[in-house]
Amino acid sequence: MTDAELNDRLRANVIAFKHLQRERGLLRHWSAPGLDAFSLPEHPTESHFQQAYFASPQALDQGLPALEAYFRGQGIPAWSVNVLPGDDEGGRLLGAAGYRPENRIPAMGLALADVPEDPPTFPLVETPLQDEMVALNARVWGKWEDILAVWRRPPALPVHTLVAREAGVPLACGFALDVGDTAGVYMVVTAPEARGRGLASEVMRGLLSGARERGLHASVLQATEQGRSVYRKLGYRELGDWVGWLQRAN
Repeated sequence: MTDAELNDRLRANVIAFKHLQRERGLLRHWSAPGLDAFSLPEHPTESHFQQAYFASPQALDQGLPALEAYFRGQGIPAWSVNVLPGDDEGGRLLGAAGYRPENRIPAMGLALADVPEDPPTFPLVETPLQDEMVALNARVWGKWEDILAVWRRPPALPVHTLVAREAGVPLACGFALDVGDTAGVYMVVTAPEARGRGLASEVMRGLLSGARERGLHASVLQATEQGRSVYRKLGYRELGDWVGWLQRAN
């Protein structure tokens, strides 16, 4: 499975992940052929949540004026269009339109057939509700509690959430979202007092084992700088950085 194929799977998975938030009333969505844009007008200055994705440079070229009108109409002061590794034409089009490369997000992925099975040794619990996951992420990140709380809203999320508990206390968690034959991994965090014990790796091993059991073929994720080394040890490979090209309304 090539890096480009895994990046395409990651883009589809991230868009599906954002649609879960939209369905619970938080994000807003606009689309055109080959284009998807998501905005969060309640937090207009948080550019991380004002994001657009395109399937081809041709779709970007044709839809960029309407995409910009969408963000401006939502009162968003700045937004980013994500360019996947190797898409020089997409970057060229955005540069010509006044966008500038601002953020880089490491993309990582693996084909399950290429990685030996390595089940977790720490007991994990699959939870149908997201209360523990939301509370732990809100505690670790220290912000966006209202944004994270959307995951508590019904109906139950169509995801596979694992929690590592000790004496009934959640210490680490994460979930997988299946899109096609690929599990996207999100919300992996460890409580500060439990770091250094390998619990995030245990959660990841559990998510990968579950993906195998469900007959999936790949896993993808967007990594933080702190998490990259953890994912590499589990068999994920670097797919290149996604570049967020930023545009300001004024």
